[in-house]
Amino acid sequence: MKFWWVVYIGAIAMTAGCDQASDSIVAQVGPHSISTASLHAFVSGLPEGLRVEDQGQAARKRYLQDLVDSRLLLMEARARGLDTTEAVRTAVRDAIDTRARNLYRHRKIDGKISVTEEEVRQRFKSEGYDVERKLYAILVDSREDILAIAEELRRGKPFEEVAQARSLDKRSAERGGELGFIGPDMALRLNIPLEVFRTLPLRAVSEPLQASGRWHVIRFTEERPGDFGKFGDFIRSRLTRERAMQAEGEHLEELERVFQVRLDAEVLNKLVGAFRAQTLESLSTDPSELYRYDKGAISLREVLQGSQRMLLYRALADSAGPIVGMRKTILRPFLLAEAAKRAGIYDEPEIRQLEQERLEDALLETLKKVAITQQIDVSEEEARQFYDNHPELFHHEAMTWVEELLLSTEAEARQVRLELEAGTSFGELAERSQRKSAAKNAAQFHFHPREKVLYPKLVPAIMGAEPGELIGPMEVKDGFSLFRVLRREESKVEPFSLSKRRARALVRRQWENQRLEALVKELRAKYASQITIDESLLQQALPDELVGS
Repeated sequence: MKFWWVVYIGAIAMTAGCDQASDSIVAQVGPHSISTASLHAFVSGLPEGLRVEDQGQAARKRYLQDLVDSRLLLMEARARGLDTTEAVRTAVRDAIDTRARNLYRHRKIDGKISVTEEEVRQRFKSEGYDVERKLYAILVDSREDILAIAEELRRGKPFEEVAQARSLDKRSAERGGELGFIGPDMALRLNIPLEVFRTLPLRAVSEPLQASGRWHVIRFTEERPGDFGKFGDFIRSRLTRERAMQAEGEHLEELERVFQVRLDAEVLNKLVGAFRAQTLESLSTDPSELYRYDKGAISLREVLQGSQRMLLYRALADSAGPIVGMRKTILRPFLLAEAAKRAGIYDEPEIRQLEQERLEDALLETLKKVAITQQIDVSEEEARQFYDNHPELFHHEAMTWVEELLLSTEAEARQVRLELEAGTSFGELAERSQRKSAAKNAAQFHFHPREKVLYPKLVPAIMGAEPGELIGPMEVKDGFSLFRVLRREESKVEPFSLSKRRARALVRRQWENQRLEALVKELRAKYASQITIDESLLQQALPDELVGS
């Protein structure tokens, strides 16, 4: 079977809302109708790698069979009663609540927030972004060293001379400690308090300042106007977020008043006590009402259900205390959902369609878990045999590991380089990178020589760089790159000790595919009397341009 479980999930998602009564019905699978429109939508939305190799009528039949099989799996899931399980109900409820809350928030709160150009410029000036100052610094390891340097400077020794002789930042030391013009944003990243940035007189030397485990003294020698274009969007976005948070807080306070929300202190004390005693599970069926409101209550049982449980742990561990934590983490999401219900959002077509999609997704995933995944246990011996039989799957090309940041502008990249040179790690700056998964991977990536096709400038530069050397900013596709080579690995077959998990996963996937084929074959026979297909409509649903001739 070319497709795996993802095809059936995709078949449900891509055909949602397409089986309209006005469309011709190409297949009937129990209660499920498959229209020409839904079949067309399914095939049109398939990525190239999931298309069948057949063409013409053979391809049409294969694609239709995939849709039929997805409906058979849904029928089997319901026949097994999986639609009544807590896992399925929770997955559907969470998806609906999240979408409804977001729609309500956008319409009632976020959609009413505006920030004017004048307000952005006022904030630009009030926070000091309208001035950039040219920075010089001397960086050392210890407080004793910085005090000795401060004494040398007080005695009149030139700042540039001391920087050249003593600063650990060799790049700036060569220029007498010069790091270039910075604004308040960069000052904070370079461990310079805003008060010092704003008030230190020109050419005056600061008191010793801590800098990420090290120490430095600084001075400013020049000033120039800040670039509004550089910070305007950032300030506007921050102002918008601030106002959204304030508006949401005020709106939620109003909802608490309108809904007449009351906290039962005794029930909260019971909850906190169970949390501290690590016996929260004992309250999982407790109907005690933690909050009461005009149309009902929120019970302990409810806050300990499904995804709410993790939110509850976070609320009870909140540093501001359990009352604040519960209000922020448990009560406020509930209030938004309740307000969305009273506004009729849960009855809107978008929410109803989402409910159907998420229900079917959850049914398929639960059926997979119950009928396939839970039945498979791959031993180490079986994984080892697969590894021995398929060494080509565990062959590592030569690769170079690097720390790399991709910035959108050269100016931003130069500022980031200053931070790296001042001792900030790539990982600490990973969230500012435009590279996908940079934050997740702490800005560490590996590149293969063959990837020169994808990165025609970056890969040759990486292959030619010395380990440990900071390179950039270098203009590449989509921005400006800063990188440092960590290590190089030669081409080799990875040993089993390192490949064990992957080998086991590949065996598991192979067995899952086999079990899926067997399950689908069984369901085709089981529900054969409930399947009708009109092949005469296949050409209408899938014209030649979709399947070849």
